[in-house]
Amino acid sequence: MMKTMQPYHPYHILQLQKFKQSFKHHSNNQWPGQIPVLVFVCNRPEAIYNHLKKLLRYRPSTEKFPIIVSQDCDDSSVKEVIDKFGAEIIYVRHLNSWSAHFTIIPEHKRYITYYRIARHYKLGLSYVFDKLNYSSVIITEDDLDIAPDFFEYFSATRSLLDADKTLYCISAWNDNGKDYLIDKKQPELLYRSDFFSGLGWMMTRELWNELGPIWPNGFWDDWIRNNTIRKNRACIRPEISRTGMTIEGKKGASRGLFFTQHLAKILLNEIFVNFTKLNLRYLLKENYDHTFLQRVYSAPLISSVEMLTKEVITPASSVVRVQYTTLENYLQIADQLKIMRDFKDGVPRTAYLGVITCFINGLRIYIAPDWNIWSGYNSNWEAPSE
Repeated sequence: MMKTMQPYHPYHILQLQKFKQSFKHHSNNQWPGQIPVLVFVCNRPEAIYNHLKKLLRYRPSTEKFPIIVSQDCDDSSVKEVIDKFGAEIIYVRHLNSWSAHFTIIPEHKRYITYYRIARHYKLGLSYVFDKLNYSSVIITEDDLDIAPDFFEYFSATRSLLDADKTLYCISAWNDNGKDYLIDKKQPELLYRSDFFSGLGWMMTRELWNELGPIWPNGFWDDWIRNNTIRKNRACIRPEISRTGMTIEGKKGASRGLFFTQHLAKILLNEIFVNFTKLNLRYLLKENYDHTFLQRVYSAPLISSVEMLTKEVITPASSVVRVQYTTLENYLQIADQLKIMRDFKDGVPRTAYLGVITCFINGLRIYIAPDWNIWSGYNSNWEAPSE
């Protein structure tokens, strides 16, 4: 059972009417419809205050980007913070997960938080799609920071999800987006990725209609990465992340797992890119794959990890390729370059068609499988614990 406020305050009804009048005036590749932002919260009042302040600071249009805050616990201090924003925010509170009855197998009792999160996501997404009838949604959580062009990025890429059914999400996050692994001179650079990264992402109602009825009881993010669900579809992700992790992320469900060594080090973009003025059709599969693979496999091949180390220190060219054939081989390269080394259902983080890329000391590096023998991801590939 879900307790909700009315979908719109009178203020929002007025703004919606104004926005519908403006549909015919859109230009370029800006999405003409509304894209709500759904923010998941529980019990961190300072986090939601900072997150909402940043969303409102960068939001270009109240009408186009309604902000919906979804809370699944009875933390009154969080509600007090949200109430201060008044009509700027649509607020919905669900029956808290501590009062809800759901079954967890005994060996997963210690993971109960992940079951509560999965339940909350299902309730929040159902509210946006099934009750408010939106066609898409941008999903955030209260511990995220956002870039100045956060809304511009999602508005420009939304049409790709309709134009290309081999895409199933747009993500604002680069798992290998640390300062020393990216090209900071190319904030406009976007990629296709077989790895779902989340942490600020957009999905459509069409995808919800597919996934909602089979939504898992727990660990929803690993579930959506499984290829039985992903079905060889990809996401769009940026070179430089459009979301960042705040210190509040250290208090999250993973209790700081990855936070100090990874999440906190992902660089947040600071340069506004006018994505809606750019032609992003190069990201469609029919345009992307051939060009991408040609670029990767025409790059000079580095024969060993030792040679790669020398090339990174004193680059002799602007781009190189290093090849992997086994799990051990891949992990050796990943550890040498200090990129993320783990897999989900056999897919390395940020990979597309088996290729992972990073940018170190002015050198573009492609970590690529041997295309002559590669037959797809191996779901048995798992990185041992460090």
